[in-house]
Amino acid sequence: MAEAVIAYDKDLPEIPARRPWQKPTQHLVKDDAAPTGWRVAEGRRPSKLLLVPKIRTKVDAWGEQGYPGASVVSRRLFEYWFEKDHEVPGFNVPFRYYFCQREAIETLVWLVEVAGARDVQELIQTYGTKFRRDPGRDTIAFQTTMDGRRQLRRYVPELEAEGVQDLPPEDLRRFAFKLATGSGKPWVMAMAVVWSYFHKKRMPSSELSTNFLIVAPNVIVYQRLEKDFASNRIFRELPLVPPEWRPFEPNVILRGEASESEPSGNQFGTNIHQLYESRDQEWTPQNAVDALLGKKPAEDLVASSQRPILERVKLLKDLMVINDEAHHVHDEDLAWSQSLLAIHRALPKGLALWLDFSATPKHQNGMYFPWTVCDYPLAQAVEDRIVKAPLIVSKEDDAELPTRDPHHVTKYNVVEKYGYRLRAAVARWKEHWDAYKKKLGVKPVLFIMAEKNAYADAIGEYLCKTKEFRIKESEVLVIHTDAAGEITKKNLEKAREAARDIDNNDINVIVSVMMLREGWDVRNVTVVLGLRPFAAKAEILPEQVIGRGLRMMRKVSPDRLQTLEVLGTRNLLNLLRSQLEAEGVSVTTTKIDPPTPIVIEPLQQRIEYDIGIPLTKPQLVHDFRKLSQLSVSDLEAIYEQEELAEQFRIKLKLEFATTETEVHQADITAGELPTAQDLLSSITNKVISQAKLPSRFAELYPAVRSYVAKRCFGREVDLASDPIRSHLARPEIQEGIAKYLGRKIAELTLERRAIEFERADFRLSETRPFSWRRDLPPLEAKKTIFNYVATYNKFERCFAEFLDSASDVLRFASLGTTEQGESGTQFRVDYIKPTGVIGFYHPDWVVVQTVEGSEVNWIIETKGRVWEGTGAKDEAMQVWCKRVSANTGKEWHYKRIDQSDLDAARPRRLEDLADA
Repeated sequence: MAEAVIAYDKDLPEIPARRPWQKPTQHLVKDDAAPTGWRVAEGRRPSKLLLVPKIRTKVDAWGEQGYPGASVVSRRLFEYWFEKDHEVPGFNVPFRYYFCQREAIETLVWLVEVAGARDVQELIQTYGTKFRRDPGRDTIAFQTTMDGRRQLRRYVPELEAEGVQDLPPEDLRRFAFKLATGSGKPWVMAMAVVWSYFHKKRMPSSELSTNFLIVAPNVIVYQRLEKDFASNRIFRELPLVPPEWRPFEPNVILRGEASESEPSGNQFGTNIHQLYESRDQEWTPQNAVDALLGKKPAEDLVASSQRPILERVKLLKDLMVINDEAHHVHDEDLAWSQSLLAIHRALPKGLALWLDFSATPKHQNGMYFPWTVCDYPLAQAVEDRIVKAPLIVSKEDDAELPTRDPHHVTKYNVVEKYGYRLRAAVARWKEHWDAYKKKLGVKPVLFIMAEKNAYADAIGEYLCKTKEFRIKESEVLVIHTDAAGEITKKNLEKAREAARDIDNNDINVIVSVMMLREGWDVRNVTVVLGLRPFAAKAEILPEQVIGRGLRMMRKVSPDRLQTLEVLGTRNLLNLLRSQLEAEGVSVTTTKIDPPTPIVIEPLQQRIEYDIGIPLTKPQLVHDFRKLSQLSVSDLEAIYEQEELAEQFRIKLKLEFATTETEVHQADITAGELPTAQDLLSSITNKVISQAKLPSRFAELYPAVRSYVAKRCFGREVDLASDPIRSHLARPEIQEGIAKYLGRKIAELTLERRAIEFERADFRLSETRPFSWRRDLPPLEAKKTIFNYVATYNKFERCFAEFLDSASDVLRFASLGTTEQGESGTQFRVDYIKPTGVIGFYHPDWVVVQTVEGSEVNWIIETKGRVWEGTGAKDEAMQVWCKRVSANTGKEWHYKRIDQSDLDAARPRRLEDLADA
């Protein structure tokens, strides 16, 4: 377990060994009594959103039980998305979706397929949490206005007051997903599209849709979505569609395009203004419905290409709406909402689904949407290390801080009043430049927020003309915004280009008026300077101040301690600190410069310690043509038969809720049991999902029937009897059979290809620099080509020191493998997981040993403890070494060395361990 060394007044809060693709089991809490001011609390971070606590519990239990009640489409997609290892260009191997993305799509599927949720009011009545100030008072009530609008009245935790909120119409399925900036909302949107499309296509009773309208709040967000969804790019580049369902090519129609929609399979993309702005300059809409549907067509309608995009939408039989950045906290004009409701009323059966995505799904009054069903807060994103950790940088003992009210600043003295802060921000940015640009080739950007356009111009000019800064005019971009925070038309194209090409253009400093709105994200921002007064508490949200720089920088090895440094006026820092802590984000304040990450790279001076390590292509595949060779007689029994004579019963314990006192016990049996054929069909489909067997039901069903009837329970059973069917109806029995058969089928159909090399001549000297920051000081060694040895814990450090001193070790290198399964060198070998799924293994070390004058190459794995799958990894590496040795003529061996081995042997030579 590794924790970074942070040279601040307080350690930067973190969850040790947190993996963003796994369910969180701990969270950080503020604790003034603790030496650090914070502590790690057990359990997941609680949510105060109305629906989330109870729905989250239900979805967790549903997933742990193997998704009972889910359709075969959903099960196949869950298996493909979350169980199979994928190789995706540009991402670490193996590619994994974040837990927050998994939870969001699982929640949506559960709501539709299991809970059958159709009305938000009913959902609140069943799953709403009552956050009471007075325990004796019901804080959730429903009411209807005179014009028929349904409303919810409740105590709202975020306001600490009673609040009234409008609810969607009774016949509209609308769900909101609160997903922090940088958590990959477009991927969840794409998952929802794929799920809905194939559910509609493959499930006869599906109420979903193959048509989609993706709506953005402004042009910047629209262009970001356009980049992902135009030409179906996101579906081709990410593992979203199982291979047997490809090709998946929805008919994409973007705003301004004249192409006509198909009867189904359409994907429309537009910004929200297109929903209520007329496309006909000679016609003025009179209301939201007119604006949405356009001018009523005359009988002699001109060519269909002249019709507004939304007139084409209203002719579809079904439609799903996906609303990105759905909050519009500061917008008073709700024409966008009225327009989407008009679409709902125009369609024969209304919208199939309306999905809202936002980091802050709030109304203008500050209350979260009551239909929010998923909560992934900024604090969790920081703990998961999928965004930068916000770091407030201040120096309270600085004598140069302005004492006058910041409102007295003018365009003539702005640089004088804020001169120190400008110098401090530039100094921090230059430190980042040395760490990122010079070492990694990744450019850090300084982002400055001014109060007025004139101030921004003065600051931009000051940065260019001050010789000590050494900043060229071409390196500074000044962006003006209007009163609402939107980029002015004059600056819009410059802003688009800067965000799109920040890695390749000359811009190093961005000066903006107010806060740039959502969508204009520059990953390379690592320092933010806020020079606005920020006098009003309700003036900002923390996401608006720091959101533009939260996303992790690309081309940097996954580093749990990427930070976003925030400097600014005292009001800003105090307000930002309090609001972040209210969101659950523990904030570190520092009076000293934060440290930079260690960059590990090969050195020319150490070329004599270079090591050649062949890079091979994946060797393992499944040949399902071998399925016919499956012999039931060779399979094992996996369940005992003692209880099969009695019908399965569920034991209930009834408790009085207030005191948790047991008042009764009861046994219940299942109602009308499914037929044996239905039960066996269900198990067969589960096996197909587990073993990834496309279109093999007819071939597999007889084998499943024979196994269950003759082998599964250790004796032959009567599948038609009620007791047997009552047991086979249990989800855990079905899942157990499916997992066992899926694993055996995977073993039977596994084939190993002939070895192929991606780079037979690859050498470690070609490794790109990668960052590494852990809780131990950097280790320098003599016998490695790298400047530092990438050690993950004390055991690895001891092993590195041993290799450096061992008399029979000529040279060695750490492959930079982390607990997350990533590697700085990207060396990996495919292997079979215990479930039968093909995975990728990244070992720890490569070592060259001298034995009687000859060189022997070793791949070595160091383990503090043995995990499930360790044996399969060992076997895969042994096979790899044998085959590579035969193909290269060089001797390769593999050895796993456990910590107990090193402690017991006290070796002086590698030979002492190799013989153990």
